[in-house]
Amino acid sequence: MNKRIENFKLLAKMIYGAILGRIASAKYKPVTLTYVEHDGRTLELDLYLPEGSGVVPSSEPLPLIIWFHGGAWLMGSRKDIESIAVRQIERGFALASVSYSLSDTAQWPTQCFEAKAAVRYLRQHAAEYGINPDLFVAWGMSAGAHMSCMLGASNGVEELEGGLGHSVESSSEVQAVVAWYPPTDFLSVGRDFDGLLDYYAEDSPVTKLLGESIGTAPEKAELASPLNFVKQGAPPFFLAHGSKDPIVPLSQSELMYAKLEDVGADPELIIEPTFTHGDYRFNSGKTALAVEKFLDRLRKKSVQPRS
Repeated sequence: MNKRIENFKLLAKMIYGAILGRIASAKYKPVTLTYVEHDGRTLELDLYLPEGSGVVPSSEPLPLIIWFHGGAWLMGSRKDIESIAVRQIERGFALASVSYSLSDTAQWPTQCFEAKAAVRYLRQHAAEYGINPDLFVAWGMSAGAHMSCMLGASNGVEELEGGLGHSVESSSEVQAVVAWYPPTDFLSVGRDFDGLLDYYAEDSPVTKLLGESIGTAPEKAELASPLNFVKQGAPPFFLAHGSKDPIVPLSQSELMYAKLEDVGADPELIIEPTFTHGDYRFNSGKTALAVEKFLDRLRKKSVQPRS
């Protein structure tokens, strides 16, 4: 096996083990909801609400963070939530952590179809849980950041809707994206990148996600690249990336930031010069402060829910 793949799998296990310590259920008991059933699979999400967290109930509906876990699309679960995201529950946000099909059971664009089905489901049921359907923030790290970027970039793209679930008349749009070290362009990510992961390898996580390698199926890589769907009217994006990332190069966030700026969007990019992939330090310090300011600005600008 390719030495870089062995290194990546070892590092992924280390990252995944660290993630397991960042679980919201230790403090908050979620409502578990089935958001879609398809192809013999039942997919659930955990909805965390601020009740009991010390937040004074508000007459205003709650903004919602929709969390997508990392794990190279091949591991992880909805129980794996970064502590900074959990902290937003105390600050008056609802949080939904979403399960999606891993690459050993389904290939892209199934994961995108499922993510959009989750958004539609949450919007359809927003009133039941006191959620503002006009302020949905997609947030994730690594593979989950890729999913979040895709949701924000592909607002209104019919070929990526999928039509899963019973909430097809609801909108799958998100109003903002928070993405930490996201892969955004699979056709460029492997070029001149001497990291732990060979993106073009037959057993790479991206090959497993696409069902074919980038080299043999560039059209599939294009369909899975959020960068290709950025357009005028894109929502605000908050990107964070470490310069020492050995798995997803910093250039992936820089490309996304530049494209968003080109179309007149409102992107923000925090670069942490000493951080690596899955670095726990993203949960505190400069990045944590900046992301909370970003969320606060969104909340101030939020409008009343649709009737």
